[in-house]
Amino acid sequence: MATIAPSRPTVLAAVKALAVRASRWQTSPMVSIRAATRDDFLAIERFARLASRSNPTRYFEHWGRWGDFGVIAEADGPPCGAAWARLFAWKDVRDPCGSSEYPELAIAVDAVHRGRGVGTALLRELLAEAGQLGYPALDLMVDTANLAAMAVYTKLGFKKIGGDARLWMRATLRDSGACCQS
Repeated sequence: MATIAPSRPTVLAAVKALAVRASRWQTSPMVSIRAATRDDFLAIERFARLASRSNPTRYFEHWGRWGDFGVIAEADGPPCGAAWARLFAWKDVRDPCGSSEYPELAIAVDAVHRGRGVGTALLRELLAEAGQLGYPALDLMVDTANLAAMAVYTKLGFKKIGGDARLWMRATLRDSGACCQS
């Protein structure tokens, strides 16, 4: 027969907190990730407006053109996040460190799904797809105030190649699409 030791208030509080966290995870919808298609124009447009308030059109106008690729996260149906990349002509590259040979990526996740690994999963899939398509690297620009995003980008192998308040970062890809972890 098992005996149960009396709980101290701090232990009981910790157990309650864990139970609350566990119940949140159990009730959160399952998220699946799939390749983006031309039919995802409206989803890409919506997430582009979340990702870039200054000039979102550059990321979705004529979505599906040559050099566009991406992934969509869905939670029980509707998209809850997207990561996509697009090649820009030299005249449209935003930073002197950028290149028309490396696609620039954008990513956005609905607020209710942030902090649950959705963005990380989207980026891993996008990096894998870029590698399969034969791209040597992916670029992005991030505001240094966005610490959560910078932590994810760094964890996935992006390195600073320019900028101060807004960083230009690049992930060099292997043939498999995985980031180099040097």
